[in-house]
Amino acid sequence: MSEWERVRLDEVIALDVDAVPVVATAPYDIVGVLNRGRGLLFRDPIAGDETSYKTLNRIRPNQIIYSRLKAFEGAITVAPNDLGEVYASQEFPTFTCSERMLPEFFRLLTTTKRLWEQLQALSTGMGGRRERVKPADFLTIEVARPSLSEQRRIVDVIAAVNAHIESVSLERELAVEAVRRARLALLTVGFSGAWESESVDSHTPLTWKDRLPAGWRSEEIGDVSVVRSGATPRRSEKARYFDGGSIPWVKTGDLNERVITKTDECITDAGFSESSVRLLPAGTVLVAMYGGFAQIGRTARLGVESTTNQAISAITDLREDVLPSFLHHALKAGRPKWRLVAASSRKDPNITKRDIEDFDFPVPSPGEQREIVEVLGSMESTADKFTDELANLRAFRSALLTSLLNQEIEIPESYDALLKEAS
Repeated sequence: MSEWERVRLDEVIALDVDAVPVVATAPYDIVGVLNRGRGLLFRDPIAGDETSYKTLNRIRPNQIIYSRLKAFEGAITVAPNDLGEVYASQEFPTFTCSERMLPEFFRLLTTTKRLWEQLQALSTGMGGRRERVKPADFLTIEVARPSLSEQRRIVDVIAAVNAHIESVSLERELAVEAVRRARLALLTVGFSGAWESESVDSHTPLTWKDRLPAGWRSEEIGDVSVVRSGATPRRSEKARYFDGGSIPWVKTGDLNERVITKTDECITDAGFSESSVRLLPAGTVLVAMYGGFAQIGRTARLGVESTTNQAISAITDLREDVLPSFLHHALKAGRPKWRLVAASSRKDPNITKRDIEDFDFPVPSPGEQREIVEVLGSMESTADKFTDELANLRAFRSALLTSLLNQEIEIPESYDALLKEAS
């Protein structure tokens, strides 16, 4: 196994700040740095007269950049090699790699917990009193440096994994979008004509009454079910136990757009008394009423008896001719509408129990509902497989990079010779 040398950062990189005077009439594309080594954050452009800074730091391709204030969160990255003309404030110092350190290899280091912890150790204090990480202190950090050829081998291997992750991620996005479009098509023109329908924008709010297929009718949720608001139960009373465990409690962030089962990690064992909760039966459809635009209208169906918090409405006691799984798809298709309702005339973005009761949705025959649910369920299963594969690939990449940087795995030098032959 090859020996890696321990070096201080000031031995392999150098502070290299290109401070540019701000011109009032000039436009500037501004960037920040995402935490946990996730890359640059591209902000809206500003004009020179919109900032109080006299100078801005020009960020050049392949430069190391970090946030002096947020360094403790791992806000560090290496700019892409195809970066255009962008700028950051003086809170973002930049560094250039010497010939002993490949920028691509250092970019891998910025994604590791080890470097984040080193940055955190340099940033003392708490909250708003936390000290900024000074460039001089940053350069005292020690890292293990392999030879240039080994750096290249590690970069190449991780790049191959990244390419596969990108490919699977794209497949997942396409599968998810296909489900969205199929759902809207099936719910607007019916099962028989969905595949001949025109392209449907899956992000456009829809009024079902405008496009009901023959034989379908429009219903409001309040006319076919009971809508109950969740509540936060008291914790101080004795728990009611069933099946050897305490009562499951589903929170807003747990809504997964699918069926929540007893084995899901989001199920929280909560010690609530029987008198302080209303157990919801399996099959109940849940809708998030507030929690910001990221949460509003998120849904799930219960596959197990549970209770919910006060930010969730529960749709129960459905009329026999409406399948819970079908209503769930109608709610998912209507999510853009929820966002418009939430943003319409209220101080805080949210929807109410009345909004849910007034939600209108198409109702075909139970047989056609089952056909639609079966098709969409199969498509969702395909999308879920891509999601699972993506999670496994990301875990594999993390484990592989850790093993490579810990020298638990070594890429043989014969790899270099193989590349030469291939090229």
